[in-house]
Amino acid sequence: MAHQIIIRRIRSPAPGDINNDIDYICRSFGYFSQRDKQDTAGKIFRLLVKDASGEAQGLTSDQIAEELNLTRGAIVYHLNNFIASGLVIREKNLYYLRSATMQRSIEEIKDDVDRMFRHMLKIATDIDEKLGNYYR
Repeated sequence: MAHQIIIRRIRSPAPGDINNDIDYICRSFGYFSQRDKQDTAGKIFRLLVKDASGEAQGLTSDQIAEELNLTRGAIVYHLNNFIASGLVIREKNLYYLRSATMQRSIEEIKDDVDRMFRHMLKIATDIDEKLGNYYR
């Protein structure tokens, strides 16, 4: 499955508010657009992060929609974006944060990015060698 990972440098929140911290992670991954007037992405992400801290039973899109009093279509739209970035996984009809902790989820995404860059560098080296271009 192809992933699109967006990383944005934004100002860190003041310490002490877990929701601001979760929002910071979400914004850093490029979520929270101007079009998201109801903060739907943030609400979904906060719910999934808090679900992961418990028994991590996972949540259905219907459960999320009911909890947030939003349409299932809006929920699925944002969940698909989270899945495409690798931050959320879907197993059967349940949605989970990628890993049991936020820290581990980010480490796994970093590993994915590092793996992609190593692969691109290998191909770039092959191209340069075939063209007679050498990097010192």
